[in-house]
Amino acid sequence: MKKKQLFRSAKLSNLKDEDLNILEKNNIFKIIDLRDPVEIEKSPDNLSSHLLKKYINLPISANTLSRMADAYHNSNYQENETIYEDVMKISYQFYLENHLEVWKRFFTLLIEANGKPIIYHCSAGKDRTGIASYLIQSLCSQKEELIFDNYLLSNKLLNHKDAIAEQKYTLKRNKKMTNLMLKVIGQVKLDYLKNSISFVKKEYGSVENYFLNKLNFSKKDLKQIKLIYS
Repeated sequence: MKKKQLFRSAKLSNLKDEDLNILEKNNIFKIIDLRDPVEIEKSPDNLSSHLLKKYINLPISANTLSRMADAYHNSNYQENETIYEDVMKISYQFYLENHLEVWKRFFTLLIEANGKPIIYHCSAGKDRTGIASYLIQSLCSQKEELIFDNYLLSNKLLNHKDAIAEQKYTLKRNKKMTNLMLKVIGQVKLDYLKNSISFVKKEYGSVENYFLNKLNFSKKDLKQIKLIYS
């Protein structure tokens, strides 16, 4: 992948003046926020007036914690990590299947950027943006071990407190949250991404087919993505 074009990030609500100055100097094309409105309300990106003009929200619902609470209820309140890890895998599939308009707009922006830097982020920068990175790297024919290495960086660069900071606000009313839920949701596991890869291969054959047939891009668009970012 070409350097200094795509940046996967957690929320940008804690940016300081020196951070903003760096972004200002780097001619950012777009800042794509994949969070839902509840998350944004709790921690809006701290951007300058100039950078706000580059900002776009492409919301992907963050209902993972509520799905974990449902799984906890359905297990008669006998929790273990496996049931919550299964919820993480299902959430990743929802990101791919239930937000097609988001991914269409996302890749359209990547093509329009034509190499200018794009920042894309969610709350912790690991799950929704992890799927985004997987899709981009796959379209650019990156080796799986490189995709895995990039995905697992979240466990090295993100502390647990930051990873779960806004999650409690996405929990629907009258649902119970446990420490084990927060432990699971605060980290990535390779099984989550591998399950998504298996899902895409089973449903579409490849990420390229997902891009062409599910998102309705053309082969010319695919060639452009490869040309810009590979």
